[in-house]
Amino acid sequence: MANELKIKLTDAQKAKIKSATGRDLPEIRVESFGSGPAVSTSSSPLKATRAMRAQKAMRAQKALRAQKAMRAQKAMKAQKAMRAQKAMKAQKAMRAQKAMRAQKAMRAQKAMRAQKAMRAQKAMRAQ
Repeated sequence: MANELKIKLTDAQKAKIKSATGRDLPEIRVESFGSGPAVSTSSSPLKATRAMRAQKAMRAQKALRAQKAMRAQKAMKAQKAMRAQKAMKAQKAMRAQKAMRAQKAMRAQKAMRAQKAMRAQKAMRAQ
């Protein structure tokens, strides 16, 4: 703008403004609108407040997203572990079942051999 003036503040002035408002202001800007001059700081308090709120909201949103992602990841790991555990149990049960079948078959085979041997012995005695 043609009628604009920026005034740099001294350290003492900055400290005084900060103690009164709680904000750091490096300079004051003076502009002329129509017949009356308008004085403003480099950024208005309302804009600064809105920017701060937006920044806080953005941080909260990012934290929430990260938290949700973490929960989903933990749930996925738990689900995978559960599946692995179930698969292990099923595998052990299958092995046990196969072992039982093999054991029964072995007993039956031994019984058949013993029975055949007894018949053969009886047949030998009968002759």
